Amino acid sequence: MDYRDLTDLQLALLGVLWDRREATIGEVYESLRDHTGVTRKTVATLLARLEKRGVVRHRTVGNEGVYTATVSRRTVLISRMVAVLGAVFESPTGRPAPHVVERGEIRAGDVARLRSLLRRAERDIRGDT
Repeated sequence: MDYRDLTDLQLALLGVLWDRREATIGEVYESLRDHTGVTRKTVATLLARLEKRGVVRHRTVGNEGVYTATVSRRTVLISRMVAVLGAVFESPTGRPAPHVVERGEIRAGDVARLRSLLRRAERDIRGDT
């Protein structure tokens, strides 16, 4: 499944679920409201949309839905990093460079290599040698 189109707010919502393992709409809202300005209704709407996509699920306890993520933080991170790497290292033909993202996996050492490439790009931009 592709998670590239998840918004920052959806990722923040998922972050609450990943950290807590499960949460009600009210708990997610309380966790996010101060730094996102999100409303409780928006939280409920986004959770419903994420559930339709299969990214979260809920069970009812009393009168409240208790939500859990059905996808791991790592899975979403890998999907998003593959998209970033593919976009950054796209070949002139519009296809991802095969040595960067071949099977849609990020392996040990990829982050260090990306940091090295970014440092080199920064030196190039500044004109350092």
